[in-house]
Amino acid sequence: MDKPNPQDDSSRRDFLKGLTTFPLVALLGAKLPPATPVAALSGLPTAASSTRGQDSKKFVAIQIGGRSFVDEGVEQALDVLQEKGGVNVLMPTVFTYGRGLAGRQVPGQPLPDHGAQEYDEIHGGSYTALHAEFRAKSPLQDVRAPELGEFDILADVIPKAKARGMQTYCLFEEAYNLRLTPGFEKIPEVDLNGESGGSTCLNNPAARNFLVALVEDWFRHNDLDGMMWESERQGPFNNIIGAHFGRFTGNTRVFCFCRYCTGKAAAQGINVERARAGYGALDQWVKQSPRSESRAGSGSFVSLWRLLTEYPEVISWEKFWFRSQEEVYALLYETVKAINPKAQVGWHIMHLVTMSPFYQAEQEYARIAKTADFIKPCPYNNCAGPRFAQYIRNIQSTVFRDFTLEEVLEFHYRLLGYEHEATLDQLPTAGISAAYVERETCRALHDVNGVAAIYPGIDIDIPTALNEKRTQPSDVKAAVLAAFRAGAPGVVLSRKYAEMRLSNLAAAGEALRELA
Repeated sequence: MDKPNPQDDSSRRDFLKGLTTFPLVALLGAKLPPATPVAALSGLPTAASSTRGQDSKKFVAIQIGGRSFVDEGVEQALDVLQEKGGVNVLMPTVFTYGRGLAGRQVPGQPLPDHGAQEYDEIHGGSYTALHAEFRAKSPLQDVRAPELGEFDILADVIPKAKARGMQTYCLFEEAYNLRLTPGFEKIPEVDLNGESGGSTCLNNPAARNFLVALVEDWFRHNDLDGMMWESERQGPFNNIIGAHFGRFTGNTRVFCFCRYCTGKAAAQGINVERARAGYGALDQWVKQSPRSESRAGSGSFVSLWRLLTEYPEVISWEKFWFRSQEEVYALLYETVKAINPKAQVGWHIMHLVTMSPFYQAEQEYARIAKTADFIKPCPYNNCAGPRFAQYIRNIQSTVFRDFTLEEVLEFHYRLLGYEHEATLDQLPTAGISAAYVERETCRALHDVNGVAAIYPGIDIDIPTALNEKRTQPSDVKAAVLAAFRAGAPGVVLSRKYAEMRLSNLAAAGEALRELA
């Protein structure tokens, strides 16, 4: 390979600084110069609570799985949550087939200083009883989680929580295990080749009926105060270009091209065959990008932009996908309100929104807030270090191949408004500062403009590799203080109680006492 020309490096740096006039702005939906820094945003007038009826009391929620109640006892667990964490709202995981919100600590991670001192296995499903109305409406039937026996995470917890003045918002994670979810073949997303995937199709009527049947059953049979839905998914364009912090090899399946989606998209005027061809071409572009080392000819970004102008249907399909997800938000919101108009309904927005300008552009809080009482953005500052580093490696291998990894990171810091954060090699062990929590909270509050409450997620021992950033009490305290300093009316202690060390949970309580 030819030796790099120093003038090329200089040109790339100059180009990076001059991106204010580059078409990237249109693609990302962002404006340069860089996003307003925290110091300036903190001075903006922000509504500290939703206009939909939240009171002035601080909302302090915690995500918790049924296994913790079974292992530690309901009353004993509630004692710990209230006394150490200052918790007044429970978010029990009522449905998931995923490991992240159910079960004990993830195998391989250090066990916390409470609960059973051994790892477990989960099956997943609904951790509360389902009734005849559900079975009459749902295309999927046998979804009751078996691993906790007769324990019911709502019926066995809500009365004891209410006796203490605590509210209960059920936490509904849309995560599945195809081997363990009977009937899932009725509701999956479908790829370009007609093969089924592991998530639901958002436009499949049976999938929507299933989601509605679950929510109706929970709210008709339990005295719930609210619900948070967690659907950690993004559209096909973001996935195929590697705009995420998961493992990325360049081999990404493109969803959803099922008959429901293609029919609906065509009815909206999208040329389905052109969209198929565009995603096929994009897939080939992604596969070729890492192999292209030559600087002769057009660069990586230019060739991507050329492809998108040739196939604008690619972006049309991306918009169609995330607007379909928002339709499900509205459907679930209306379902809850029809049963209990006072119940609060909100959405967990996955951690990626704080890293990827592509995903951030799609997750427009002002629009999402129209069918939400609250939104939980996730500025998880400890695990953000290794996650952001992986995201940068992924996106540099495709879209920003023309730049070095450090240049791509600095560009993202500038674009997202993060100041004085770690270099790429330091990120996995340093994490990101509490200023990031404040910045993202300010941004969310500014964007919703009082229409919905903002409850930032606080990272308490979310797993990282053993040689990466580990949560410390000072991290938790700083993050909680930053969220409230920004104007948030509440926080959600995350990811689940079964992962948290008690000293870190207590640090949240310490911050709350300091704010009192």
